[in-house]
Amino acid sequence: MTGQVTTGATVQSTNKHNFGSPYSGPQNATLALRRHPRHGNDVMISIERGQLLCRSYGDCPVRIRFDDESPMTLTGNPPADHSSEIVFIPRYNTIVAKLAKAKRVRIEANIYQEGAPVWEFDVEGFKPEKLK
Repeated sequence: MTGQVTTGATVQSTNKHNFGSPYSGPQNATLALRRHPRHGNDVMISIERGQLLCRSYGDCPVRIRFDDESPMTLTGNPPADHSSEIVFIPRYNTIVAKLAKAKRVRIEANIYQEGAPVWEFDVEGFKPEKLK
């Protein structure tokens, strides 16, 4: 709308999870970074089908582990459209800095009636300067 550029990067999980009906079938998760001129900088995790548990006031615990570091527990936020397949994860600058040094990232998020599966992402070679 404004003619300004949005940049981003995505990576699909190297592992899949198979949820029960009605979301059955193997599925990956996607880790995405976005730099948007109006919305700011975002880290997001999304799934293909299912419901990431996120209350409308932003109670979405997400655990992230970079390589062999201790996991970080962050409180994610739901999207403005209230869709259940995506969670916005805070601390963009911290996450980008850690991604630049990491080879593997694991993310755990609560899924309705599926517990808290862990998705693994191969992030070796991520270059944050390409997001500028």
